[in-house]
Amino acid sequence: MNEQPQRKTFFGGCPHDCPDTCAMIYEVEDGKLVEVRGNKEHPMTRGTLCVKLKDYHDHHYNPDRVLHPLRRVGPKGSRQFARISWDEAIAEITARWTDIIAKYGSQAIMPYSYLGNEGLVQGLTAGDAFFNKLGSTVNEKT
Repeated sequence: MNEQPQRKTFFGGCPHDCPDTCAMIYEVEDGKLVEVRGNKEHPMTRGTLCVKLKDYHDHHYNPDRVLHPLRRVGPKGSRQFARISWDEAIAEITARWTDIIAKYGSQAIMPYSYLGNEGLVQGLTAGDAFFNKLGSTVNEKT
């Protein structure tokens, strides 16, 4: 018996930080992303997608896509990295930030995010409470 592939449609927004926050339609077949297109009902972009998104489903499966934390093991620019665990990555970031704060104060840490999509996708205030408690420098998002 030949089973038909299971195709499902999902709706979402562009993950890039652009002002339009394009509405996207994702087609998934047997658990694999096979097509991405713009949603014609989006009031601003009306179904068009920029060049960054036209091959999004191919980029999603690119063998060079970063899926795990990596540590640089060669000179900067050499593209030499080794996979590390999330625990190792968090421990290394914690150690570096602790050292920076001890030497220069907490204002030497400045999180950077901006308003491209007004935070509709990534969350405008994601991390604000953490960085406020840390006492880090913040940029005015105007």
